[in-house]
Amino acid sequence: MRAVRRVATVLTSTAALIAAFAAEAAAVGIDLGGGLTL
Repeated sequence: MRAVRRVATVLTSTAALIAAFAAEAAAVGIDLGGGLTL
């Protein structure tokens, strides 16, 4: 069950990362020309 928990943790972390990136992109207006500031 430890492996399952580890996979769940990784998926949660990845989802949080993607959500943060999406929020950042939305804040910048998804303007790649302006350069995304991460």
